[in-house]
Amino acid sequence: MRPFKLIRPTTAKEAMEAQKGNAAPYMAAGTDLLNRIKEHVASPDSVVDLKQMPGMGTIESDGRGIWLGALVKLTDVADHEEIQRRFPAVSTTVRNAATPQIRNMATVGGNMCQKPRCWYLRHEGYPCIKNGGTGCWAKDGENEFHAIYDNQICSATQPSNLAPVLVAHDAIIEIEGKDGVKELTADEFFIGPSEDPLREVKLDQGEFVRRVLLPASTETSLWAYEEAREKQSFDWAQASVTILLDRGGRKGDHRVIFGAVSPAPLRREDIEKKLDGSDDEATQASLIVGVGANPLSHNAYKVPMLQGLMRRAVRTVRSREEG
Repeated sequence: MRPFKLIRPTTAKEAMEAQKGNAAPYMAAGTDLLNRIKEHVASPDSVVDLKQMPGMGTIESDGRGIWLGALVKLTDVADHEEIQRRFPAVSTTVRNAATPQIRNMATVGGNMCQKPRCWYLRHEGYPCIKNGGTGCWAKDGENEFHAIYDNQICSATQPSNLAPVLVAHDAIIEIEGKDGVKELTADEFFIGPSEDPLREVKLDQGEFVRRVLLPASTETSLWAYEEAREKQSFDWAQASVTILLDRGGRKGDHRVIFGAVSPAPLRREDIEKKLDGSDDEATQASLIVGVGANPLSHNAYKVPMLQGLMRRAVRTVRSREEG
């Protein structure tokens, strides 16, 4: 591993000044960044460790909902009784992430802001468009785990387990920057290569995530999360489906979000309209899963995989409705 200087700020001003003008990435737990440094994909002169920053390691409730500090461990999110009760899709999704050992270290902010797990991006010998080169090596190479939607520019998938369920809940991302604190919806925060091929999240120079709000207005007891992975013990999802029905008690306010099949979480409004409570809604929803898909040479299996996950998710959410 290339040596680097570790900077530990205690204020937002110190953090942004440390990162300004040099290659000094922010680090939460380091489960992703340190691996990229070991693999010589990232070679920073300095790393800005945010673990000393106050107010970023707590879970708090107010009239707007539940706030998750960016430094809160994934284990604490999964085990939090109020989150389990009010936002069960979030706690269940987090519990499916990685292994217990990693969940005990990994943080909310780190999970959201990790880099894609594309082996070409993470190999120093492949200058792809996402690391400043040109083209996408995976499109004509080994692409079995890559995107089947929005993959024209880059076919890497969004690796965050939290991302789809945050988009489903219209979560608010609180960001600290040079102009103070601002808020983005999760749908605005997670971006695809058509917006910026070098980034997966909308953070400008010096900005970092402080907290994430799970809005009370999107609570629902009608939810489902289904995923498929190659190894059940520990692996990233090959595809996932998150469904929320009647959010906030509003009839017909549904969300269907696909994960691990596109560079950013993919909302499917066309499928949401099929969730009408009819006897064949699971079949009807699954039939249009492949609309807009552009499978690559080795990942066409993701379409029928998603169809199966969709049918299972619809049946799961309806079983909750029936009690």
